[in-house]
Amino acid sequence: MIQPTRSARKLANGGLRALHVSLNSPVVALELLPTGPASAAVAQDAAGALVCLRSVRARQTRFFASTDDLAATPALALEAALSFAESMGFLFDDDEVRLRGPEGAAQLWEEISGDAAPGASLAPAEVEEPDDPADDARWLDEWVGAVTDDALSKFRFFARARGMAPGDGA
Repeated sequence: MIQPTRSARKLANGGLRALHVSLNSPVVALELLPTGPASAAVAQDAAGALVCLRSVRARQTRFFASTDDLAATPALALEAALSFAESMGFLFDDDEVRLRGPEGAAQLWEEISGDAAPGASLAPAEVEEPDDPADDARWLDEWVGAVTDDALSKFRFFARARGMAPGDGA
């Protein structure tokens, strides 16, 4: 089972055995993490698996770890952690330890986990509360408002190619 942790544990001796980094940034709504797009990384060491979720906008992290019942089977712990993160909408790439080597993967893990790298405390007092719930939707309104009529969607493109004004119908 994968459970939230108050602090990220240090990687076990031998370091990373596997590291999978998310290819996408789905919108995630979790306790102690601002609602919005997030990235994820799943690390495996001798003690099990760690999941790091990082808010894209706020750069805050939240960690999850496999429980002791999966410690005897690290491969199963990795699969459970990947399934846990995939259930939130994350898609993962190949193992970074194989692609980058152990040192390169360890550096990537440190970059992703940020200031709250494994071994550092993630006490609730360190996590900022979201300012205003309306702020979560306001950034989208600002971005959408910045798009002008000159921006072409596939529908506007075809309408202009046919010499019609958008909304004239087919």
